[in-house]
Amino acid sequence: MLSNSNSQRIHAITLFALFILPMSSAGWADSDLPEASESQPPARIELIDQSVIYGEITDIHDGELYVMTEWMGEVTIALSSVLQLVSNQDIELLTTEQEKLALSSFMISDGEVVLEDADNLTVDQLDVANPEEWEQGHGYRITGRVTSAIEYNRGNTETDKLNLDAESIFESRRDRITLRADYEESSAFVVEKDDNGDPALDDVGNVIKKSEPTADNWRVEGKYDYFLSEPRNYLGSTLGFRSNEFADIDRRSYISAYFGRKILTRETLTFDAEVGFSYVDTDFTESENDTESEDESYTGLNVNFSAEALLFDSNVTLYFRQANIINLSSAQKSIYRTKAGLRFPLLLGLEAAAEATADYDGGAAEGKQKLDQTLKFRIGYTW
Repeated sequence: MLSNSNSQRIHAITLFALFILPMSSAGWADSDLPEASESQPPARIELIDQSVIYGEITDIHDGELYVMTEWMGEVTIALSSVLQLVSNQDIELLTTEQEKLALSSFMISDGEVVLEDADNLTVDQLDVANPEEWEQGHGYRITGRVTSAIEYNRGNTETDKLNLDAESIFESRRDRITLRADYEESSAFVVEKDDNGDPALDDVGNVIKKSEPTADNWRVEGKYDYFLSEPRNYLGSTLGFRSNEFADIDRRSYISAYFGRKILTRETLTFDAEVGFSYVDTDFTESENDTESEDESYTGLNVNFSAEALLFDSNVTLYFRQANIINLSSAQKSIYRTKAGLRFPLLLGLEAAAEATADYDGGAAEGKQKLDQTLKFRIGYTW
């Protein structure tokens, strides 16, 4: 038999269970439970391998699903590997047939997008999520930048340098147009000599200096890319012109045709590769020693790479471009251009950049330097 103390203890516990717990549970249901549900990720994705990912759908592009997760950041999932997807977030979907769907929730089951008021779609019919106007086939997305690097040095060495660089890209769902141009000019002040080889002086006794150019070159280039039925693949052509006074290049023109592929297409990471053939024609000027290199033309293999990566929450952009024209008749006369740098956003569309370039021109005139290497700090405007 139970003692009186034990009996009183059990009676108190029973009263607590019958009256206090239901009241407190009702309080939790009114306040804490809705807040807990709101904190849950809006999408649950179960993959074919039975793994489950929770997060927010940020994009759909080229057969891939982009999901922002709490612990892993943004992850990319192939739509073909999704077994079940349930999301309660509003989303707009654009199909490969250019049909736009506005949904208050999003569900995928066994390779199909489940729709209430229409026939289900296969995941292969999904093109992009939350499309912009140009992604719906209306006009072009226009981006570009104009930057400059200026140096004014007065001291033991007196030099003036100016470099201008511009790029603009027009991209639609069917094609892409890229326009580029750059110009470089520099000069150095040297001391004039008198007949005895001593520094020349003016009327008040100051050393006379004169400005002598040390660089004068420009380049313009236009590219056209046409996207194929597989939108990551494209056919393209390039037409470009170049002049470099101090390499004795009066005019160089080149035209190329190539096949390209967008290997990476994420918002934070892009990478394109191109391969094709080029025709290069170079006209030389008479050099300082009154000799003139023979004009030449050749067919070359064209290999290009370009990439951009957004770093530190998109506050810094790492960019890289490699353009090669390999001379098929003489590999030593090939052309290699490499550019890499970091861009930093400033205010009101302004940006700064630290950039390194290396240009190897195997087709430069005899006796001229074939490799130019520069490190530049640039500032400009982007749109």
